[in-house]
Amino acid sequence: MTRVKVLYDFSGEPNSSEISITVDEVLTVTNTDVGEGWWEGMNSRGQRGLFPAAYVETIPEAPSLPSGPPKMPPPPAVMTAQPVGVSKSGSQQTIGGGNRYDQTADDWGEQQDDWDDDWDDDNETYSEIGPGSSAAGRANGQTQSYHQQQPGVTSSYYANANLPAPPPSDGDTMSLASVATTVGGGRSRAAGTGKIFTKSGDNYLIGMPVPDVSEADRVHVLLMEHGIVWKPMRDSYTVSVDSPKKEKKFNGLKSFIAYQLTPSFNNIPVARRYKHFDWLHERLVEKFCLIPIPPLPDKQISGRYDEEFVEHRRIQLQEFVDWMCRHPVLSTCGVWMHFLTCTDEKKWKTGKRTAEKDPLVGTMFCASVFPPEKTLLQSLVEPQVEAAGQFVPQMDAAVKTLFAICGDQSKKFQVQWKKEYQRIGEGFSELARALAVDERRAVTPLSMSSSVGQAAGVFISIGQLFGEQPKHDFIPFSDRLHIYRGLLAGWPDTLGEYRNAVQKRKDCERLTAEQKMENGQMQEVTRRVDVMSYALLAEMSHFREERDTHLKDTIRNFIGAQIDFYKSIVQKLEQAQTHF
Repeated sequence: MTRVKVLYDFSGEPNSSEISITVDEVLTVTNTDVGEGWWEGMNSRGQRGLFPAAYVETIPEAPSLPSGPPKMPPPPAVMTAQPVGVSKSGSQQTIGGGNRYDQTADDWGEQQDDWDDDWDDDNETYSEIGPGSSAAGRANGQTQSYHQQQPGVTSSYYANANLPAPPPSDGDTMSLASVATTVGGGRSRAAGTGKIFTKSGDNYLIGMPVPDVSEADRVHVLLMEHGIVWKPMRDSYTVSVDSPKKEKKFNGLKSFIAYQLTPSFNNIPVARRYKHFDWLHERLVEKFCLIPIPPLPDKQISGRYDEEFVEHRRIQLQEFVDWMCRHPVLSTCGVWMHFLTCTDEKKWKTGKRTAEKDPLVGTMFCASVFPPEKTLLQSLVEPQVEAAGQFVPQMDAAVKTLFAICGDQSKKFQVQWKKEYQRIGEGFSELARALAVDERRAVTPLSMSSSVGQAAGVFISIGQLFGEQPKHDFIPFSDRLHIYRGLLAGWPDTLGEYRNAVQKRKDCERLTAEQKMENGQMQEVTRRVDVMSYALLAEMSHFREERDTHLKDTIRNFIGAQIDFYKSIVQKLEQAQTHF
């Protein structure tokens, strides 16, 4: 069995199938087919349960000397649309030591929710390992890249694409295909990131032919007095995420939550499940290399039908949708509009396949960007890129700190301070009962015990206010901070992609100086890096403007909720004071 080492602490939810793990602990993996990024395993104490697969790393097995003839390698793994908990042979599997067939229909549906597409043939969607396949992305642990859709940049590329081969080079001048190999070999790693700079990036940068871009797919960058920006949206719109509803199919065996999305431009609602959002997010991340994509709510296995969890997920989905609607590029892209408007099953499948085969993904997306003709001075671009590289980790750390504070404060309000004020109220209640004993033997004009009892009730109600308050300030605040946790995590890859393009240009300049690359090719490389510069600066400008507006609104609402809360406490205390 596979052994893994724990990289991060994780606290399993009490009374669930999850297991708590600690850094450097060694686990034995018993099942990797749980789904949604979870594995099942057992620790050294024999405890068994679920844990996040991203929190561990596989321990390589020590090589052993062969004792006989070499064995045939196992066939490549192919993900198929099997129900989670059922093996390929149909045998039962267990989660946390329990028989999966002992679970209720809702539990079964809860485990399967994001892996079974009710709008697609499962054998088409999850059995194929190829470009755009969700299964392929999950099996490889990363989004499929455009270079996997295209043959290598050789003579076979032109033959397969029915294109004429490039003319032979003169003297020592290198052909485009040779340049692709020389300046990166088709696969190089973006500096400072774990992201592979794929063949699509090389193809685009060194001037290889790019797919035709329709007018609808063109993205324009403008040079304004206040800086470089995306062309503003012509017609802004909003989308509401409402009416989460638990639905069933397969005679109740399968359950899921469907959310109703209603765009303001047509007021036609569409039903979307979380897994549809997940598919959309994969397509967006794959397509837009220079635009960080807002995150979705975190995935969860247990308690997904709890009313409180469903509402919390709806709120975070609304945050995702709102950010998308406000972005000049994302809000008009084809896959997003297909997601918002398609209500027909056949059209959904067609649009889904089209999005998964989109050639304008990764760095090749820049072929659809049309900036001003003016050449940008790199001396003006580089300082802004370096400043962004310093800003992102600092803001990321600040957001994580505030996010943790929100969680701590919510717990204190809901548990600690609620109990403290209730204790105060109980103390006054005890005093009121004692006074009442004495008042029975003496006639007094005013009942002191009654006044004290009223004060006790006030403090108990203040405790209730503390318990309810996080729903009005700290939890909404953390929900809005959640959007930055994903966006800021995407910026290092975005900046790394751009830095890699700059390095490619420097490599080409060296080749040109050595007369191994034609001047015309070098000019085209420079132009395309310039396009990426415009796109990056436009996105940085949009993020800055959106961030300031979004944070200002978020903090204003948070402080306003705090003001209302403490005002209500003052009013209750003043009410208690009138009894004395």
